[in-house]
Amino acid sequence: MSKIKELRESAKKLEVEARGVLEGLSAETPKEEAAAANKKFDELMDQRDDLVKQADREERAEKAKQETEERAEREEREERESRRPGDSGQAHVPNENVSDEYREAFRQYLAAGADVSELDKEARAALRAGAQEYRTQTTGTGAQGGFLVPTTLANTINIAAAAHGPMMDGAISTEINLSSGAPFDLPKVDDTDEEADAHTEGDEPANDNSGDVVIGKTQLGAHALITPWIIWSFELAQDSTFGFEDLLGQLIGERLGRKGNKWLTVGTGAGEPMGFVTGAPVGHTAASAAALTFDDIIELEHSIDPAYRGGPKVRFQMHDQTVKLLRKIKDSNGRYVWSDGDVTKGVKPQLNGKPVSFNQAMAEVGASTKSIAFGDFAQYYVRKVGNPLIGVAREKYFPNLGIAGVHRIDGAPAHLKAIKTLQMAA
Repeated sequence: MSKIKELRESAKKLEVEARGVLEGLSAETPKEEAAAANKKFDELMDQRDDLVKQADREERAEKAKQETEERAEREEREERESRRPGDSGQAHVPNENVSDEYREAFRQYLAAGADVSELDKEARAALRAGAQEYRTQTTGTGAQGGFLVPTTLANTINIAAAAHGPMMDGAISTEINLSSGAPFDLPKVDDTDEEADAHTEGDEPANDNSGDVVIGKTQLGAHALITPWIIWSFELAQDSTFGFEDLLGQLIGERLGRKGNKWLTVGTGAGEPMGFVTGAPVGHTAASAAALTFDDIIELEHSIDPAYRGGPKVRFQMHDQTVKLLRKIKDSNGRYVWSDGDVTKGVKPQLNGKPVSFNQAMAEVGASTKSIAFGDFAQYYVRKVGNPLIGVAREKYFPNLGIAGVHRIDGAPAHLKAIKTLQMAA
């Protein structure tokens, strides 16, 4: 049995056990017994959530590995095609082991205290093949500055970032990745209230400006995210034999993912992205400051125009603690409105039949907080500039090494009607 399947089946067992705890309660259940049952339910579901998250991470890593292998096979096939007789010119022969050589060269680079001159000719060539040199007068790390290594680590960093923030995941929002950080104009138009006219034979279309389309725009820039320096022991670099890039990519990706997700969720738009919570109007205000009802969910859903309720990226987003409250709500027929999906098949959690993204940047349920968002997140645009970069500082932390990551992003909603929030009572 694969590790992913084992994790999902274990999570499913915990889910069934937790359901059984609540199903045994009734209106006649003593208060203390009900409280103990609710506590047991929460503990079991927390354990289940941890297993699901672990399975999701393993699944993403497996997918990334598969994509890397498929890309390598494709490149090898193209290389063989380029050598066939009849091709014009001399075929370019790439280094088929550039990935493996690069990983080893990067390990040697760190073990040498980030001193490129200590590497042999082959290692320097491999490092140059997968890296970019970055020179700046403001790093304070000597004439060379940091040594950036985007190529091999980009996949690991992006996967880790997405795992720790749904808005950093291109499967949630609409992602635009450009090589330049120049301002990008995002057109905005909402035509959901307009319709055609009935036509009478011989008449001409109306020419009274009633059909004019107002097209606005939002300008997306490139705000820089940068992690604090991670201090890396040179003894550990010299004495360890495991792959540094995977661990570093995970650390950098998690930090960029958390901050990037926070920006794209609750950013103010002033010197940072306009988060979807900040930019979205309130679709419904709950009657309570501390409790949610099924009616609140229905009201929020129907505050969204039907044109924006049927797309593949339509979903709820909320904090994990809000999820805990919703798991206990039943509809008028006594059925739970929350569904954990089928963890054995990778089916995501759902609320009233719609997917849910756990977003820890959103506010928990409390007075006046915007605790739930719903809508078509394809109408929220995330702009990224290339891949994340990693810089290694040598002199600054000598004899240890300093490692930091940087990424440039921006984001904004394209249509105000597409995403709305549920706000708790004051």
